[in-house]
Amino acid sequence: MKKLIISLVLVVLLSIVSLGWSISEFASLSSPNGNGPTTKEQLTALKLLGVALARSLDDETVDQTRFIESWNQQNQQQLSIIAEAAFALPPSLTAQFKAEASLLLESEEGISLHYRLPNLGKVLNIKTQLVSPQESELSLNKLYTMLFYTGVIIILLVWVSPLIRQLMNLSKTTKAFGMGQLQQRIKVSKTSYIAEIETEFNRMADRIEQLVDDNKLLSRAVSHDLKTPIARLRFGMEALEETDNEQLRVKYFTRLNRDIDTMEELVATLLSYARLDEANIKPELQVIELNDWLTQKLASHSNIAYPIAFEASRLAIKVKTDPKYLSMQVANLLNNAERFGQSAIEVSVEVTAGRVWVHVADDGKGIDLSEVEQVVKPFVRGQQSRDNAGHGMGLAIVKRIAIWMGTELSIGRSNTLGGARMSLSIELA
Repeated sequence: MKKLIISLVLVVLLSIVSLGWSISEFASLSSPNGNGPTTKEQLTALKLLGVALARSLDDETVDQTRFIESWNQQNQQQLSIIAEAAFALPPSLTAQFKAEASLLLESEEGISLHYRLPNLGKVLNIKTQLVSPQESELSLNKLYTMLFYTGVIIILLVWVSPLIRQLMNLSKTTKAFGMGQLQQRIKVSKTSYIAEIETEFNRMADRIEQLVDDNKLLSRAVSHDLKTPIARLRFGMEALEETDNEQLRVKYFTRLNRDIDTMEELVATLLSYARLDEANIKPELQVIELNDWLTQKLASHSNIAYPIAFEASRLAIKVKTDPKYLSMQVANLLNNAERFGQSAIEVSVEVTAGRVWVHVADDGKGIDLSEVEQVVKPFVRGQQSRDNAGHGMGLAIVKRIAIWMGTELSIGRSNTLGGARMSLSIELA
């Protein structure tokens, strides 16, 4: 919105200033300059000329017709002589005309001058194409005003048209998203006036789609993964009711406890994944020394069945992260390596291009490249992990934390151990 407001203010100010200056320059060029007489000066000269002509023509010995024809051929102002009786005027103007012997009249065709010829009983008319200076200035003012407002409207329309298209696109995408097309997104342009709104819409759409997908996955998990332990519990309880053998009862109780533990583990995993919602989490970012932190973290995983080889960086590495959630990511990667490895786990630190990579490798069967994009989804397990315990949530938790923590999860194959290599990227402090 800040970009929209700033651009609106700039467009309005620039259009007003530029149009005002342009029209002012145009007016100064089109207005009369000092080399030519003004309308007022021309009228003054014509009045003096009219008085002189009236005196000269008010004489019976003067050939008025020949003089007028010669004048009209050579001058723009046209002369004519009519009888005073034919010169109809209102009473008020008649009295003025008789008293002053001259009269100035204005019409749409221009200004005309009239002079009495008392000796002949006639009226000398001088017709001009001059317009009253006030009317001329008023007409020009109207023209310049219309030009100014027309220019402002055109500039604003040019500015508003992209905004209208962007708003219509936003409305169309929002309507499609509301109709259930959750994959709809807005292509955000760098020049968009509402880029912030479009970006926030895309983020909202991503979250809604993620929530819908999570609900579907959780529903499938509850309906599928919980069916097996529930069925085992039911069969175990029926077997307990049907036997009186104490050894069998102990055996069945052990199986029931194992199935309850499985259900409890699944529920705990589902709740852990559901809590990892960006809207509900406020990471407490800290600057830590990664080598020392990993050393302490690996020491707490001494109960892992396989030995862990740790290759630290030679230089001190400081990263800004939330140790709590980074610990969850590393723990899940270590548990994944323990579950699918055979005899060794290798942890190493590498710094490249302003980022630090934490690699966790094992000597298991690895993950096929075709399954890389799938195994990071909740409850999805690769072909090599069908016979192993687990629910397919470890990498999904690591991936979800990585999305809002600014880290990056990469899955490949270890060159030294031959199994899977899970790499976590963290930005250097």
